[in-house]
Amino acid sequence: MNIRTLTAFLAAVLMASAANAEMSPKFTVAKVLNAPVQSVKGPADLKGKVVFLDFWATWCPPCVASLPHINKLAEKFKGEPVVFLTITDEAPEKIEAFMKTHEMKTWVGIDVAGSSLAAFKVKSRPDGYLIGKDGALLARISPEFVDEGEIRAALSGSFRPQPIERDEPAKAAAKSSADPYLALRIGPAEGKMRMSSGGGELTMQSVGLRQALAWIWDVDNSQVILDTMPVASLNITMDAAPKDFERAREVLRSAIQSAFHMKAVIVQQEGDVLLLKRIEGGAGPAAAAPEAREGLMAYGGGRLLGAERMPRIAKALWMSLRTPVIDETGLGGVYQFDMKWNSGDRAGLDKLLAEQGLRLEAARRPVDMLRVSPE
Repeated sequence: MNIRTLTAFLAAVLMASAANAEMSPKFTVAKVLNAPVQSVKGPADLKGKVVFLDFWATWCPPCVASLPHINKLAEKFKGEPVVFLTITDEAPEKIEAFMKTHEMKTWVGIDVAGSSLAAFKVKSRPDGYLIGKDGALLARISPEFVDEGEIRAALSGSFRPQPIERDEPAKAAAKSSADPYLALRIGPAEGKMRMSSGGGELTMQSVGLRQALAWIWDVDNSQVILDTMPVASLNITMDAAPKDFERAREVLRSAIQSAFHMKAVIVQQEGDVLLLKRIEGGAGPAAAAPEAREGLMAYGGGRLLGAERMPRIAKALWMSLRTPVIDETGLGGVYQFDMKWNSGDRAGLDKLLAEQGLRLEAARRPVDMLRVSPE
């Protein structure tokens, strides 16, 4: 076979592959930040460009961990017809606050309605899709694993479309004709790391044991002491009525101990801590408005934004300072915070806290730890 014949043969193979590829679902993204466009009204808006869609969320640790990798790719393909579009269904103000403390070089799509997530049948995050210049859906690739070679192949038209495998929805697999109060499944790790939570559903896929236990018991990773480690990582799916989610979490605590023949007990361990206290005579932090939605939109890495109760504020400061912080303000109710300082600048943080009528005091105190031992 001569060069001309080989070239024609390869071109025919590539054309046949492209013909077999399904087209990208129709999707819209109402608001786009960090981009030359303000919205995406459909795939046609991106025609002529290779597109990588990264479905993510700020509450998803694997999603946040993969952002630097996507940033590097976005930088490499700067000036070329390639779009990296990271899409979340969170509120714009939460994402804008997140972007102040986390570098993002991608287009940042905000789809509060979740129409794009529905179009791609996103069940857990992170999740990613590679779309060709002609709008063909080329592959489903988790964001942390997409590489430069795959993008280059898509640009040149040599990427052979891959079958799109969909996750089995945990809810459909777990439910019968009569909806149960709780559907729960715990098993060995398989697949790429993902985590999602909301609407009464929880999915952990290939999540490390320490991280999983920290979430289930609502503690920081640093509070987990592992005297036994029956598995390195695991899969968990849980489906409950949203109003019963916290009670379902209690059932999950019992189930995971039984499944791995271990016991998890909160114990106290004395150590160096910081006490969050009121300044005598100070006005104290501003109370949140009655209509304010309780919850932090940003915390860690030199940022604290949102309306929250003081014990949660102490936990957020713990994450930022990497030192246990204990609330001893004696304040009840919900308070509004909007603080930003350079990460590691303790003097800057102390100044901002003083403006809120608060201070941090070094001390020795017993700290709650989650000790996990063999049964």
